[in-house]
Amino acid sequence: MSLKSSLSLIGTKRFTPILAASALGTFNDNMFKNALIIMATFSGLTVADLPSETVVPIAATAFTLPLFLFSAISGQIADRYDRAMLMRRAKFAEIILMLIAAAGFLLNNGWILIFTLFLMGAQSAFYAPSRVSSMPHYLKPEELVAGNALFGAVFFICLLLGQAGGQLLAATPNGPQIVAGLLIVFAIAGFASIVPTPPSPAANPDLKIRWNFIIETGRIIYFATQLPQVLRPLLGMAWFYLFTAGLMTLMPLLVREVMGEGASLVTLFSVLFVIGAATGSLAVGALTKGRDAIIFTVVGGFGLLAINLYIGWQVATWVPTPEPVGAIAFAQDPGNWHLLIAFFASAVFAGLYIVPLQAMAQRRAPIEKRARLLAAGTLLNALGASIGQLGLLALSTFALPIWWVFVFVGVGTGLIAMASMRYVGSPNRPYSPS
Repeated sequence: MSLKSSLSLIGTKRFTPILAASALGTFNDNMFKNALIIMATFSGLTVADLPSETVVPIAATAFTLPLFLFSAISGQIADRYDRAMLMRRAKFAEIILMLIAAAGFLLNNGWILIFTLFLMGAQSAFYAPSRVSSMPHYLKPEELVAGNALFGAVFFICLLLGQAGGQLLAATPNGPQIVAGLLIVFAIAGFASIVPTPPSPAANPDLKIRWNFIIETGRIIYFATQLPQVLRPLLGMAWFYLFTAGLMTLMPLLVREVMGEGASLVTLFSVLFVIGAATGSLAVGALTKGRDAIIFTVVGGFGLLAINLYIGWQVATWVPTPEPVGAIAFAQDPGNWHLLIAFFASAVFAGLYIVPLQAMAQRRAPIEKRARLLAAGTLLNALGASIGQLGLLALSTFALPIWWVFVFVGVGTGLIAMASMRYVGSPNRPYSPS
């Protein structure tokens, strides 16, 4: 599909309501989380009098823990019931959660905010399988990659806007009150957006829901292992979440300890990553010709290999400036442009890498188990992000210098690209038991 054809999906009743609702939800999630972090770091917001260094990881865990607890159950529900109905209910629940969050911000109550963050993670865990598994129903096979590309681009942009909004507003005198109001407004808008979504009938209406999340988590992982054509793209996506979460966690340490620069440079790198990843995602939508588009994963993987090796070399030989400088001064120095371009290029390749994998998993999962298999993907992504946040930080802190992390990420992604080469040219077809 061309870029024009991809963008033509915007405005259709089968695509736009879900895109808009998901975008507003992503913005809300990130504005909430970042406002909470800023208030904990700079405004004295506490939970049980814990220091901000402890509150921040607690907040991150509160949001990701429900993905481990509820993904298996939510996958069953999304296979059992109409997914459009489930998405509407999840977005209505978001309005209630944002009312609770608003109370937490207005009362400056850390306990309420952490509890709401946990509930938001649960809401996301129940929304995601319905949204992702419904894409092959709403989109034609030749539109699936383009649709996921648009979702990816919008996700990255809304993530950036939500981060910026939460960080900037929370630091102003009336910021918490403004954040509280915006959370409610965007939640209502998200629910209004999802209402027109056409039905997405149950894939397995006779499925018996099993509520033991431990057993069912093992079951959905087992399902995935029995379908390697689905498991492969799921693992490829989990790797993406592992290295992106790890690199974003390491970025402040890289800027402060290795480069000796000011904190605003972290923000600049984050902006470059988001814009680059959105660009890469849109490029896949513009250039794909209706196939699995695995060639873009291969190109993205080898690109990440080359760029990360280059960044690792630059970091290993970096000579800090005598005095820390901010993002503007850093960007104005032509001697730093090569590194900024490299960070941007790595994000573009990351966007190229991830989009085809989501479409492949959606297309290849058998319809009667599709939501559960993609819920397994959500769980693997959360696991990858957790490992990335903790593992790469520990790797750089206790064992290897930071530049080795870039080598590790580049080589790992290059190996995935090499393994993916055998699937280049795969025809655009759904899963078949034969």
